Amino acid sequence: MKSTLQLLLSVFFTALVAAAFAISFAAILYRGELAAFLDQGIAFTLLGAFVIALTGAVTLSFRGSILGPQDVPAILIASGAAGIATQQTLSPGALFATVASLVAVTSVTTGLLAVVLGRFRLAHMTRFFPYPVLAGFLATTGLLLLRGGLELTLGDAGADGLSAFLNPESFVRWGPALAMALFICIATRVLSGTFVMPCSLIAVLLGLYALYAVLGFDMAELRSDALLLGPFQSGGFVQSVDPLLLLRADWPTVLSSAPLILTTAVSALIGMTLNASGLELELKRDLDLNTEARGAGLANILSGLVGGIPGYHVVGETLLAHRLGLQGALAGLSAAGGCALLFLFGGGVLNLLPIAFFASVIAYLGLDLLYSWVWLERNRLKRIDYLIVLAIPLCAVIFGFLPAIALGLLLCSAIFNVEYSRLNIVRTESDLSTRRSRVERPASDLLVLERAKGCAKILELSTFIFFGSSHALRSKVQALLSEEPKLRWLVLDFKNVPGFDVSTQQVLQRIQDDCDAANVALVLSGLTQLHKTALHQMDPEAQVGQTLDACLSEIEDIVISEDARDTALGDRFASDLAAFLQGAQVKAMTKTTIYQQGDVVIAEASQSRDIYVLLSGRLQAIAGEDASNRVVLATFLPGVVVGEMAYYTGAKRSAAIVATETSELVHMDSAQVDALEQSDPKLAAQFHRLIARNLALRLGRSNRQLLALDS
Repeated sequence: MKSTLQLLLSVFFTALVAAAFAISFAAILYRGELAAFLDQGIAFTLLGAFVIALTGAVTLSFRGSILGPQDVPAILIASGAAGIATQQTLSPGALFATVASLVAVTSVTTGLLAVVLGRFRLAHMTRFFPYPVLAGFLATTGLLLLRGGLELTLGDAGADGLSAFLNPESFVRWGPALAMALFICIATRVLSGTFVMPCSLIAVLLGLYALYAVLGFDMAELRSDALLLGPFQSGGFVQSVDPLLLLRADWPTVLSSAPLILTTAVSALIGMTLNASGLELELKRDLDLNTEARGAGLANILSGLVGGIPGYHVVGETLLAHRLGLQGALAGLSAAGGCALLFLFGGGVLNLLPIAFFASVIAYLGLDLLYSWVWLERNRLKRIDYLIVLAIPLCAVIFGFLPAIALGLLLCSAIFNVEYSRLNIVRTESDLSTRRSRVERPASDLLVLERAKGCAKILELSTFIFFGSSHALRSKVQALLSEEPKLRWLVLDFKNVPGFDVSTQQVLQRIQDDCDAANVALVLSGLTQLHKTALHQMDPEAQVGQTLDACLSEIEDIVISEDARDTALGDRFASDLAAFLQGAQVKAMTKTTIYQQGDVVIAEASQSRDIYVLLSGRLQAIAGEDASNRVVLATFLPGVVVGEMAYYTGAKRSAAIVATETSELVHMDSAQVDALEQSDPKLAAQFHRLIARNLALRLGRSNRQLLALDS
């Protein structure tokens, strides 16, 4: 018995809230010069709300969601309908038919776009709007709802704008609605519980009757002073639905509203994905947005065919039904049932309801949105983002809804460009002392490169480069050209750059001109083939390398070949290594081997601990057995030691050592080196000192490179 009663109460309150919101949105649309058609407008709105809720209950991915007519589409269509009404060129019958047709076409258009969006799985794209624009959009909606709700109480005087509210006699109309809206907002924010919203609505209705009684109004005076809804014909609204209405519409006027129709449809799609995402967070479950879009699209098409206002997921009603314990399709069926019962039997009941009741519901929605997106967001957003949120509703009041959204997007784009251009796109800045190729060179060559470290600057870039950041790059290059008089090469590496815009190509041309004027060679590496082609068309003489490693190797070769000084005097490692290898005892424990091109000196993953010294030729360290994943880790030139790391660690070989040309190597067997420690500890110590010195050189270079990356 208790569970049955609880179920009945849950269904009743869900139906009540759904019907109340539907009538409130109809009241937004049919006001001012269209107020005479409110009963017909409510009829079509209730019928559309019934259809959209019923369809959503059987088509959405989460059947517990409730679809219903929405405030934003109602506000946008109301602005177009008011413009049609002020033309005063249509008869009353044609005027209502035209406005009703505008509503129907907008709903069908919204539905078709939503179906296409879901069919091609594009529903997630609307999540990429900048957050300040979305917050401003919702804040604007709140402001327009608040204004629309209060203007609803003023009737025709609402068209006079702010001056109508300043009239002391009008306060008795809009004052109670604002007070009740504040009451609902505070109650739903402060109190938590299943019945807070429906009980608040009942309290507002009783409170309005009590207030009017205190002020001395009886029902006849409330009716004569237009403080009650209607008057409507007794019974339901079935007789208000005219199947031939479309034939009396002025279709050229409807078609001329195409920009408004598309704007409303797009805003409804945005609202749909936002509300669906909000339900995901509140209900802690994932929704298939594409299925939701298709379901809402079909619901809007069917609703539009009966003249309903565009709609989508109603977060408040869905959460209410969820908290009341309504599971699955029962939530949507309850909302649909409430609208159907009111459509069939509710005209006489509506004649007794104050306009301020529905105005307070609309104004509450506005206040709740303003509280959420203006007040609460003030401490969550950066100041510049919060100013955008404030600018959008302000612009909407002065210039309209569309210019406000356009302004928000423009401001966000401008701020993004400014902020993004401040990012340092130079990932690392280095020279030949900290950034070298993977070619392992003898110590004599390393000394040459160390002395010539300032002749080349390497800038490794990152992130997408556009017109703002590309100019910052040019400023960086100009500073380097002026500060480095010995600079001969400037290398710009694009390996970590996903792309750049066409303006960056022009900036690169100007960087090329700057380098030419300073007699510095500009080298570009890591470019995609597409960008190489574009740069070649711009400047056929541009030096475009394959990889940064290849470019650095070429520069190192040039620097070493041009150095005419005798580096052997300072090359203690090379001389000490040569002397060690010439010793009689060492010669007895080593052998010289010739490897042809392609021969494997050391196999990858082998347990070999042998050490090699490259006398002539060239070797490469290659990781990966298949051609698809093969990577060249290092290139070895004559005079370097190979394989010493595995000798000391005992680990498997991390890469294969392969001869890339005919190469001569001295092979030192690890077992004989170990035996040397017993037979001649002094000679063994000399060997270990040599290897340690070589490892120290490598480690020093690696440390300098890491420091450069960290700086």
